Amino acid sequence: MTDTSAAAPKTRRTTAFAQRMTNVLVRPNSSASVDQGLGQGMEMAITVAVFLGLGWLLDLAFGTQPAFMIGLVVFSVVGQSVKMWFAYDARMKTLEAERRQAAVAHQRTAPEFSPESSPESSSNPGPDQ
Repeated sequence: MTDTSAAAPKTRRTTAFAQRMTNVLVRPNSSASVDQGLGQGMEMAITVAVFLGLGWLLDLAFGTQPAFMIGLVVFSVVGQSVKMWFAYDARMKTLEAERRQAAVAHQRTAPEFSPESSPESSSNPGPDQ
């Protein structure tokens, strides 16, 4: 007869490992830092291009060759930088609040220590015993 009890834990471990690996590989990026950075970069590039085009059209209409192009590009870069700063600041405040809550929750849920239940008191009998 074969021993099926030895095969069951191995299969269970293999299945659990496969499940963890699938979760790691398939789950969406929880912080979304890669997607967020790529999106912000594209947003900044497209905004600068749009304002550059508008400036070029205004310069053609009024005959003031580089004035509107330069002004609108600088305006768009400054505006995007300020927007990114406020988004970054809000994200950092959120992360700091989550970190503080996690630290406090950890301290509140910890079991109280009692010397009677410590492993040293039960496993190491004193010299008088």
